[in-house]
Amino acid sequence: MIMKLHKLIMALILMTGIVMTETGCLKDKLYDSGTIQSEHATGPQPKVVEVRLTASSNANFLVLSLENSSTDTTMDLVPIDLATPGPATQDIHVTVALDSSLVDAFDTANGTDYAMPPSSMYTIVNPVVTIPKGSHIGYVQIKFKVSDFLGGSWALGFQITGIQESGYTVSGNLNTGIVSIGVKNQYDGIYANTCAIYKSGALLTTTNGNVTLATKSSNTVTTTTLGNYFSPYDCEFTINPDNSVTVSSTDFQVTNIGPNTFDPSTKTIQVSFSILSGKYVFNQTLVYKGPR
Repeated sequence: MIMKLHKLIMALILMTGIVMTETGCLKDKLYDSGTIQSEHATGPQPKVVEVRLTASSNANFLVLSLENSSTDTTMDLVPIDLATPGPATQDIHVTVALDSSLVDAFDTANGTDYAMPPSSMYTIVNPVVTIPKGSHIGYVQIKFKVSDFLGGSWALGFQITGIQESGYTVSGNLNTGIVSIGVKNQYDGIYANTCAIYKSGALLTTTNGNVTLATKSSNTVTTTTLGNYFSPYDCEFTINPDNSVTVSSTDFQVTNIGPNTFDPSTKTIQVSFSILSGKYVFNQTLVYKGPR
């Protein structure tokens, strides 16, 4: 009798274990499939405020390339974002300060030569940015003449320094941002290229296609290919006051053969130049197609 009772108890224990194991497995499957949720309390979600200059990168470095204008312009420059699922339930006032050390640090890290423009060139309209109730975004606004920024490598650094309302947190990794303000000169744009390239006196190739010429200074544009063939080597075109053109490169010593000209009526650049002591000769024509 005792032996039968012992076997019965062991059978009950085994069955209980099997049921508990199957129940646990079932809960795991239901949790993995999203049918049920964890019962752990997560608490209130943080209300984080951040500088959001770039959507796909934490670098928060934005390059603006603006059309030239000599009129006073006010524009939304730096988006200040409430990074929560829902919009703001009240007006949120965020203090944003200029910080030149951000630009200096970026130059050191990237080998660039951006500089903060003097305060006489611009006005920050609202150093305290309002994220309106019902929205996620407010903007630092700037007032300036775009033409004043032509020809320089200018950048402005910004940092969130405080939030007036309680219950909000400044982002740990997106609390700063830099905006580079560049201005397109009159030669900036997309050009149709035709270029005959000679090597040691014999025709090597002829290239076609579009070439993008980007502003470097008030009268210089640059591209990242030589003759739309050799890449990545920069080629710069400087249009002089008499509409002659000087070709140069930071990668090679360039000999200008000429005649090198710019036709203002058709916005056509026509140049002949060589590199490597004349080993490679480029006869290139660039015809303006439109803005980039």
